[in-house]
Amino acid sequence: MKMAILKASLLATAAFTSLSFVAAAQDEAVDAQAEEAATRTLGTVTVTAQKRAQNLQDVPISINAYTGDTLEDLGISETSQLGELIPGLEISTSNGEGSQTLIFLRGAGLSDFNTNNASPVGIYTDEVYVSSPALTAFQFFDTERVEVLKGPQGTLYGRNTTGGAIKFIANKPSDEFELDATASYGRFETTTLDAAISGPISDSIRARLALAKRDSDGFGTNLVDGSSTNGTDSFAYRGFIEADLSDDFTILANIHGANVDSQGAAFRPVGTTVDGVTPCSNELILAGGCVDVLGYAAPADEYDGNYNPIQDIDLDSVGGYIQADWDIGNITLTSITAYDDLERLLPEESDGSPLQLFSAEFGVESQTFSQELRASGGSDNVNWLAGLFYLTEDLDQDQTVDLFRELRAFTGGLSDPEGTVTGAPILFARVNNSQEIDSTALFGQADFALTDKLTLTLGARYTDETREFSARGQLEDEIAFGAPIVLYDQQNLETSSDAFSWRVAADYQATDDALLYGSIARGFKSGGFNGGFLSLDPAEALIQLQPFDPEFLTAYEVGIKSDWLDNRLRLNAAIFYNDFSDLQVFTLVNTANLPLNILDNASGGEVVGLEFDITALPTDNLTLGLSGTFQDSELTNFVSNGGADFSGNSIANTPETSITALARYDHDLGSIGALSFQGSAAYKSEVFFSTENNPVIAQDGYTLVNLRAQFTPDAGNWHAAVFVENATDEFYVNNVVDLSDFGFLQQILSPPQTYGIEIGVSF
Repeated sequence: MKMAILKASLLATAAFTSLSFVAAAQDEAVDAQAEEAATRTLGTVTVTAQKRAQNLQDVPISINAYTGDTLEDLGISETSQLGELIPGLEISTSNGEGSQTLIFLRGAGLSDFNTNNASPVGIYTDEVYVSSPALTAFQFFDTERVEVLKGPQGTLYGRNTTGGAIKFIANKPSDEFELDATASYGRFETTTLDAAISGPISDSIRARLALAKRDSDGFGTNLVDGSSTNGTDSFAYRGFIEADLSDDFTILANIHGANVDSQGAAFRPVGTTVDGVTPCSNELILAGGCVDVLGYAAPADEYDGNYNPIQDIDLDSVGGYIQADWDIGNITLTSITAYDDLERLLPEESDGSPLQLFSAEFGVESQTFSQELRASGGSDNVNWLAGLFYLTEDLDQDQTVDLFRELRAFTGGLSDPEGTVTGAPILFARVNNSQEIDSTALFGQADFALTDKLTLTLGARYTDETREFSARGQLEDEIAFGAPIVLYDQQNLETSSDAFSWRVAADYQATDDALLYGSIARGFKSGGFNGGFLSLDPAEALIQLQPFDPEFLTAYEVGIKSDWLDNRLRLNAAIFYNDFSDLQVFTLVNTANLPLNILDNASGGEVVGLEFDITALPTDNLTLGLSGTFQDSELTNFVSNGGADFSGNSIANTPETSITALARYDHDLGSIGALSFQGSAAYKSEVFFSTENNPVIAQDGYTLVNLRAQFTPDAGNWHAAVFVENATDEFYVNNVVDLSDFGFLQQILSPPQTYGIEIGVSF
């Protein structure tokens, strides 16, 4: 690890030094012809990462920021797609369409597919933290911009996160009338509609209403009945009212909601046994030459399958917030009161086969309330912010698993949890969990301008969090017995965590166009409980119900933000080192009977890396972009409570290399209008989906290519575009779950090549 740090440091130093020499030489001998050919410059990107509007190049934090228009041009419309765009960010879905996202950033993340444990990478919509994991997979629309902040975010944000934060900022009500609508039609009968209307109601009141609709037949086929699979059916809306109650007092009220009736995911089962009993070699598994424990093998075409009827997801959510801002001289007082309500039933045809081997249902209801109060202000030499945050969440889970129903005819319907009759655990089990979170925090940060060029940043946070958890597991059988058999029933378990976290940083304005910065930050994520399916052995289940400990991260970073060649070249780069203590790790352990969910703490973990972001304007018509992350991760000391030693393994969902390239060419057609052509490519090296680093529970390196061409008339109030996503028709999986106790691996598929047309209007 130390050698990797040294190599990354030397690489970055050499890159910065070389670039400096090149830039200096070019500045000394300016090419007049190039100056005449390239008069366009890179614009300013405004972000609010530090709770105030700033030029991205002036913020001493690693940030990726994209406007809503840029995301639309890139074909990015859902949370899960951001991982294709931003190097170092990995986003997958835990159970396919409609399930929560698994987010990893610089090695910080959690693979838990249960809904009672949040990611260390926080998601914010405007100023509000999204607490429920089941709400993190959403479509975004009418978006002003997206900001991805890397590293611990606790001294400026209400909810503490160790890995980073992803902020979705929506367009707000406008002073003048606006109407925008975009519709598209593409492969697999995919249709989308985004629309927004905004404008003044009176001199002091403004409103905005936006909606989005997504429908698709799906990119797979159920060979049993010929129906399409992996389809989508979702609707979302958002409304704002903004009122100026006085010259210095403004209230912004939001209401939002979503409905998902999409099909449950059609998984691809990759067999792991030769004959239902004998394990296959990894080579044979990867070649597709194996079967599950009932002898089923998936068809050769990855997107086809033989499925039992796949049920629809049922998700309904509604929420809102009220933000009040009051300017008192040089101080701004802000109050944000938010509430979200969610109900979701996610049925899962887990085995991906026509046989009734394994199916599950994940039901969850949650209600979240949060209140943030903060004050901020500044002068010529100091900018400061201080805040108080409170969050409470009530969550109930109702989860079922149905195993080996196919074999019940041979046992008279009797439940056989020990497999004594057939060698298989024939059972229907239900797990009911409830959890209440109460979290309170004090936080603050101040920037001190020590000189005209040197700024010191100090931030601190104190968090106190309590979780109360209850769990009940039981066997149910509609034939053999009426009353359920209770396996465990633990009520009012409790764990509490409190911690002091902090940030120290300095930045130096070396030139008008170059900012150097360095920071050390301490992040904290509270402990919690295992909310998944536990052992059928009550004694083992009680061990699994013991709370896991809080996670800590000390993050070190040095970086540069710079513009060169008269603002025609932008280079941002950083070296980072994440040092984890008590890293929270989720593993699915196969036991030769039933796989067990294990939530545990690794004693330590490390991630060292180098990342860069380059944008260039070679001519007035051509924009080029290149960004990447090179990182090395390691579990430095981890023996699971099941006895497996994973020390030295890479952290799951943390590929060594991620690179994204972009090229856009704009061609002026004079009075007719303009054409634009855009292509992007994103490469990711091999990624492991499990702590075991098993090569069959992984995705090999792959590259995605997206293409787009757009015409905009001279009037500029409409556009037409054609697009191709995954242009090379790359097959890749979004996640793999190890269910080898049932003789298969559950692959969650990503879409094949898609294409379509788009029409948009704007008034």
